[in-house]
Amino acid sequence: MASSAYLQHLPEAFRTPPTPGAEPFLGRFLKIFEALLSGRADATAPGAARVTGLEDILEAFVDELDPAFTTVVSTPDGARHDSPFLAYLAGWVALTLYQNWDLDRKRRWLQRIVLLYQRRGTRAGLEEYLSMFVGDHARISEPPGGFTLGVHGSSTLGVDTFLAGAPAYYFRVGIEYAFGTEPFDLTGWLNIRKGTRTIIDLEKPAHTYYTLDTRTPGIILNVHGHAVVGRETLIWQNSRPL
Repeated sequence: MASSAYLQHLPEAFRTPPTPGAEPFLGRFLKIFEALLSGRADATAPGAARVTGLEDILEAFVDELDPAFTTVVSTPDGARHDSPFLAYLAGWVALTLYQNWDLDRKRRWLQRIVLLYQRRGTRAGLEEYLSMFVGDHARISEPPGGFTLGVHGSSTLGVDTFLAGAPAYYFRVGIEYAFGTEPFDLTGWLNIRKGTRTIIDLEKPAHTYYTLDTRTPGIILNVHGHAVVGRETLIWQNSRPL
């Protein structure tokens, strides 16, 4: 086996073997440090994996700081992939990643969150934050001032009808559950409501207040040929047709 490459950095007196053709003692001794710091292919037993040196670890760590390139591991059953280091990076920017998000969504949130913090306290920032969380189902509106009646076919005092101007520092956030090909998921819908309120409380200006208006279809019967209460059959309190 060749002597350590670190030997070339020593004075000539330490690089000269005591007998011609013999390997200097320091050439063998420095292999230990070379294997730990730089890595050596001959530092392990035949057939064993190569020892990764500290220099290679530090060089690869730069990629770990980019959410798009963090190391991916599989769950024991192989059903899904995740990157535990993303949670560590998220802690640097005060972001909590939901465990039910897929890996791509976690990466996107972590990549955008710092720029989004720069718009904290603005309507545009809150709209983008909600768009990332609930997609296009969330709407922010500010009630108009003056005397308003019969907006969108209704006139509920304090909601669609205001006397003597709209309340100061007040806004509304509406979420509409859109039914697709999948049956209604009550647990998912409750999580969306809870997460949306948490986001608004964190991102809105401190002096403002709001109401969260969550809308789902009122009564749904016999969807896809069957009717399960709470899923395909929905009777929701204060629900409104979309």
